[in-house]
Amino acid sequence: MRSRNPHIVVACMVLAVIAVSCTIVRHDNASKEAQREIGDLSLRASTFDPVQYAEMIWEPVVLPRIESLSVDFNELVTGLAADEEGTSRRYGFRLLEEGNRFNFAVQGRVQLLSVDTSSANGLVAVDFYPFTGQTDAIMSIGPVFRGSAIRDIQNSFSLNDFTNQTEFARLARELNFKVRDVVLQDIDFEQLAGSQAEILGVFTYEGMGSTIEIIPVRFTVDQ
Repeated sequence: MRSRNPHIVVACMVLAVIAVSCTIVRHDNASKEAQREIGDLSLRASTFDPVQYAEMIWEPVVLPRIESLSVDFNELVTGLAADEEGTSRRYGFRLLEEGNRFNFAVQGRVQLLSVDTSSANGLVAVDFYPFTGQTDAIMSIGPVFRGSAIRDIQNSFSLNDFTNQTEFARLARELNFKVRDVVLQDIDFEQLAGSQAEILGVFTYEGMGSTIEIIPVRFTVDQ
């Protein structure tokens, strides 16, 4: 029997070690990996600061998670109309147990139809491409935002990670404020009726026939 080439044996051993030591990170786990890399800030610490935490996770965790789940708005609403349960499970995410509302991430091109800033919860009626002149959804522009879809579509943390529900609610509020302070800062929507824009946003689905109210996390108006 011919003896094995020692160089080949060594090469095989090196490859085996490399294979064992490598870690493959799935795309849907990317936000969890980024969350762990942020540091050892405890969500249950008595000194927990939701403002600081929202700032820390916005770019490396929150936005990538929403981008990874985003689906074309028209594709989503068409799917929900045809198979609400199946489409919800395919594209949506909900916290913890059955019975909670699904949250969705959507993207697309919109035309701004009308602006209502008569209350602190400013709203813009939007028509998604292909434009028909009819309202497809409402976009929330603040400065006060209803709901907690930005927080609730995340999979890197849940209520169980926090000391109490109050802290969990504070985080939702601060994530919404990131939209006010970063995404929509200095945009004068009163001057934008009729304009077109690209949007990436989230909403909590209330069921067929309900108004879809999107909170934008990216919003770019045509120049």
